[in-house]
Amino acid sequence: MRRSRLLKVNLLVAAALCFSGCGDSVSFFNPAFLNTFMGGQVPVTPGPGAAFVFVRCINETNQVVKFLVVAERAIPELDEDGNYRIEDGEFVTRIEREGAEVCTVPNSQGREAGVVFSCSESPVVRVGLGENLLTTDPAVAVGGDCSGGAEGFGVVAGDLTPLSLEAGNFNCGDTVIFRAFESSTVAGGVALQSYLLPGSPQPSIFSGPDTFVNLENFIESQVSEDEP
Repeated sequence: MRRSRLLKVNLLVAAALCFSGCGDSVSFFNPAFLNTFMGGQVPVTPGPGAAFVFVRCINETNQVVKFLVVAERAIPELDEDGNYRIEDGEFVTRIEREGAEVCTVPNSQGREAGVVFSCSESPVVRVGLGENLLTTDPAVAVGGDCSGGAEGFGVVAGDLTPLSLEAGNFNCGDTVIFRAFESSTVAGGVALQSYLLPGSPQPSIFSGPDTFVNLENFIESQVSEDEP
């Protein structure tokens, strides 16, 4: 499984967002509330037409939580001549997983961290927690550290099923949020929820920096420098 480069973030909405819903359903924030609250300062989603899916991980516990974030993408297969394979009028694809360990530290700016998954070359079709995106997979590691030492104990995904592009759970340009919080009703005392910030209502003008446009420009510049 490929490992993705992390993008650390500290957003103004870190401590003030109101969550709702639980279980295997994805909850949606009120876009009007978000746009009003943010005041048009910085983007909270990549926005419509962006080439990223942004995943935010929020730690609301008193322990270090490492989120095991995984995205699946559909990679078009090529024939022996280098052309896209087509069967029954459809492109033939293979599924490839890309993962990132997103480590968050409680009671500090490090309580939130994020990772972006590009969808410019191939679509991201599923996003979730756990190496194989199974509900029995450890979704987060709790109580370890962020230096590669102690791993802590694993908390399985349970009812937290992956978000699916085909099911309409998310699109490229959206922000997916995974939240870890303390709960006495689950094993290990840490529960998980997922939420979606749709990119479609994202404002197009900001008084502050457009983080995702800057990131895309940076990645494009790196690709240009790597080309012979």
